[in-house]
Amino acid sequence: MKEKELIRLIHISKLYYEENKTQAEIARILDISRPSVSSLLSKARKEGIVRIEILSYQQSNIGLSQGLCRRFDLKTCHVVASAEAFHQEAATVLLSFLEKSKVLGLGWGYNINKIIDALPQTNIRETAHGIVCPLIGTATVPHRGYHPNELATDLSHKTGFQAEYLISPAFPTTEQDQELFMNTNNYLNILERWRKMDTAIMTLGSFPLVPDHGTALRFGKKLIQEKAVGSLLSYFFNVQGGQISGDDDYAIQIPLRLLTRIKHVIGIVPPESNTNAVISCLQSGYVKHLVITEQNAKDVLNQIESN
Repeated sequence: MKEKELIRLIHISKLYYEENKTQAEIARILDISRPSVSSLLSKARKEGIVRIEILSYQQSNIGLSQGLCRRFDLKTCHVVASAEAFHQEAATVLLSFLEKSKVLGLGWGYNINKIIDALPQTNIRETAHGIVCPLIGTATVPHRGYHPNELATDLSHKTGFQAEYLISPAFPTTEQDQELFMNTNNYLNILERWRKMDTAIMTLGSFPLVPDHGTALRFGKKLIQEKAVGSLLSYFFNVQGGQISGDDDYAIQIPLRLLTRIKHVIGIVPPESNTNAVISCLQSGYVKHLVITEQNAKDVLNQIESN
């Protein structure tokens, strides 16, 4: 095939399959007949320029979603086709929960920050009567994603939810400091919000972490010795979903006994996630709803089947 003809077939194929132009529209653009467009598209498929793949049910996004729901006892699973659309799709999922949430708990991290940024200014603001508050204290790192009070403010501005704040560091260095913060009226008020919380959103993270969350001081070598792979907030789990506790861990975050009582815990799986870390977090049983890319969903199910 001559180069000129190849370029023409690629151009027509892109118009039809990527830009969703109709055959009639392509005919007008290229000043040829519609039957000619149909013939050229058929030739593009015959020459291998266009390849049409029909997925099995298990490989489809619906099949992947149902496979993950069955395997990890999830209520819902939203599979996102591409990494590029991930944060926007996750924001849409979050909005669907806000309409029925009275108390929303916010996790932290780069991806939670991006999801809040992707939220539109919606008319839910006119009828929103919910409260949003952090699930964990503030880290010392400069990235705003690890300042949950700022995330709560941003979400409040987008949705009309009332922001309430946890005035505490995430990682006090001594038991005495932890007790000091946990005996404040502010902490006791947030604790009451955690008890009444109906919805929470958090990232399924991995170990080791970036930023590190002071794991050496909190856990010593335990996380390595007990083979930590996944994390929720700043709790760590082995690949079977078992929690790993630290002897000097004085973190201020929602207790797991309260997290397990929340009706809708939305787990966010970033596109760059480690497969074993995702499995670890899902095995823990705290996540009830999942947002995950198509590729990550396939990797998780393949890993489970191979074990």
